[in-house]
Amino acid sequence: MKLDIIGSVASGKTTLAKNLSETYHVPFYQKDNIVWERTPNGDRKRDDKERDQLFQKIINSEDWIVEGSPRKLLRESFEKCDYIILLDIPLYKRLVRTLRRWIRQRAGKEKYNSKPTIKFLYYNIKWVFEYEKDRKEIIGYLFAYGSKYKRFTTSESAKLFINKVYSI
Repeated sequence: MKLDIIGSVASGKTTLAKNLSETYHVPFYQKDNIVWERTPNGDRKRDDKERDQLFQKIINSEDWIVEGSPRKLLRESFEKCDYIILLDIPLYKRLVRTLRRWIRQRAGKEKYNSKPTIKFLYYNIKWVFEYEKDRKEIIGYLFAYGSKYKRFTTSESAKLFINKVYSI
């Protein structure tokens, strides 16, 4: 199994990837954690060589799931994956999820990579709208991947498709 799950902030990428990873016993990787090394002293951006070597090691392995926003610099996985899963969740749902996640993180009920500050909430909302602005372009370039590109408006429908393809 080789899947690349992409979409906006708060589209359900990580939740779907974790669930599939547990179901199929396939490792999953967050693209943010390929770009950034998480340390007790804060995040450190990997240099290009280190990032690319780590990404190559992942996508050249037998089974993997990667998930993240549709970054231009980590698209090489599109060529090597079985399916590119776009979670194209409606804007209002992503905004509600962004706010709900931030509140849960502030209350200590949900783990987070970055501190849930007002500034971070602002950036997440900004990224939701940036995806919306770039959405047609993203869908346009994904069509070049033919039948390996799959678009879903719910995580549940994506999971049903994957379970059908991989026979669960």
